[in-house]
Amino acid sequence: MEQIKQQYIDYLTQHKKRPASVAAFAKNIGISEKNFYEHYSSFAALEEAVWDDAFNETIAKLRKDSVFDQYNAREKMLSMYYGYIETLKNFRSFAEITYNMRGRINRRICGEPSLFGKLKKSFNNFVKDIINDGIYSGEIADRYLLTDRYGDFLWLQMEFILGFWIRDNSQNFERTDAAIEKAVNLAFDLLGKNIADATFDFVKFILAR
Repeated sequence: MEQIKQQYIDYLTQHKKRPASVAAFAKNIGISEKNFYEHYSSFAALEEAVWDDAFNETIAKLRKDSVFDQYNAREKMLSMYYGYIETLKNFRSFAEITYNMRGRINRRICGEPSLFGKLKKSFNNFVKDIINDGIYSGEIADRYLLTDRYGDFLWLQMEFILGFWIRDNSQNFERTDAAIEKAVNLAFDLLGKNIADATFDFVKFILAR
């Protein structure tokens, strides 16, 4: 499977387009067409898997570091974004091509699945724990009817950061690092308790008398 994935990344990077067919690609890399389909249902599915595998690889690496468990929710999100972008740098050209072809505004081509379908599921699983930990520690406010939407809000942030990185031409993507920091800090300022929450708690206290 790793051979197929790497050969496809190399092909797309070199030719700037997909192979003419799965059969042609399989023959080119010395495997059978059946072997390709044992791992991926289509080129679109393979592209989706590359983005998702990079994310899961990043999370696995973070969790191996004992320091990660000691981070608060904000620090874990920052570490995830920095780590994911660092992993994606290994195939920047592939990321650019597939994003511009399918990922911008998450559009679909001829009924193909979303480029970020698997990635979104993996992301949601990760941030679910982050949100729960943040609520438990008081770093994130537990708001009636809104808490269940936090994951959607953070996914929009992920889409913003990926799009920003794709367009970033700064040296070593320094502007992306700055964008990550500002985006995460803004998100946690919004998710954290603020004057509106304090006012609501006070009103509940008065009405409960």
